[in-house]
Amino acid sequence: MDFYDLVNFCTYFSPIVVLGGVGIGIYYFKRLDILRKIVTFYLLAMFAVDVLSRIIGRIYENNLFFIPIWGFLELFIFSLLYYFLGIKDTAGKKISLILIIAAAFLFTLWEINKVCNAPIEEFQSYSKVISTLLLVLLSLGFFLENILKKKDISSDLFLLNSGILIYYSLTLIIFLPIDFLIQDNTGLKFYFWFANIIFMLVFYIFLILSIWRNGKTQE
Repeated sequence: MDFYDLVNFCTYFSPIVVLGGVGIGIYYFKRLDILRKIVTFYLLAMFAVDVLSRIIGRIYENNLFFIPIWGFLELFIFSLLYYFLGIKDTAGKKISLILIIAAAFLFTLWEINKVCNAPIEEFQSYSKVISTLLLVLLSLGFFLENILKKKDISSDLFLLNSGILIYYSLTLIIFLPIDFLIQDNTGLKFYFWFANIIFMLVFYIFLILSIWRNGKTQE
């Protein structure tokens, strides 16, 4: 087994782990707080994207348009999480968030059309990078606001937000050279994809544990 085979093999862990997380989320769903319900919805969306992208890739040998879809779904779902973490309490922040989501949606549609009508060699996608950057800013904003207002953050929320901040900061580093990751012919890109898979799996497990702990405490 060479490194490419190892990377390809590891990709199959993702839907298995996520499906397990969805199962746990459904089992505890009535006991979960709103944040973990949103996290469960996120895992379900990621499972759907993973499976559909594999199917489309098999049929059409090109599933790159799922990258902007993936980015938008992450931004939309975690924006809901931060909405309930405080954005809903300020009219200006609510309007700003709605405008950001609307702009991201329109940009995603434009980019999907662009990706579908261009050869792989000319692939360029910025929506995933932008959505990831926005999530980093949202998580940083949550910490900054609570520090400036001298609000106490529960250890549970501190851990959840820290996990989101760390994961999307690492993801941002991975996806900044996204054109290179798609077009590189040297094999170096597989090291980036392997790192991305590992970060993703660890993040999924982190979220699943958060769901499990929240469900258990409500028993």
